[in-house]
Amino acid sequence: MASEDHDAYVADAEFVTHLTGRLLDRNLLPVTPVSSREYAALCDLADLTGNDTFDLFYGMFKFNDRAKMLLDKMRDNLASVERKLAAKEAYLAASAEMKNSERQKLLAECKMLLREMARSNAPAPDTESKKDGEDKPSL
Repeated sequence: MASEDHDAYVADAEFVTHLTGRLLDRNLLPVTPVSSREYAALCDLADLTGNDTFDLFYGMFKFNDRAKMLLDKMRDNLASVERKLAAKEAYLAASAEMKNSERQKLLAECKMLLREMARSNAPAPDTESKKDGEDKPSL
């Protein structure tokens, strides 16, 4: 590997590492009694990069030709994650509404069928009076 390529890879990695650490400051990552290895690694990253000066971080930005592109990519990635979360939330809300709407339609249909059954099982008023007249003994 050429030394220029090596330096570019290291510069990119250091910039992204420090950018991520600055985004994940200790206020965002409180110490918890129970945490995963991943969470602990993020806390370590925030601690490591939080102790460095902003001037050092600015130097990583200023003297890395790709830093602006990397910063833009991180911004785009965050926006993409936000859009995916919003889309999933909207999908789940719409799905729940559809289920609720379908449930409401089913309940209305059941009520209508029950009313129809009640009407068909109830004796008609004309039939009732004829039966009453037939049941009475004639004088």
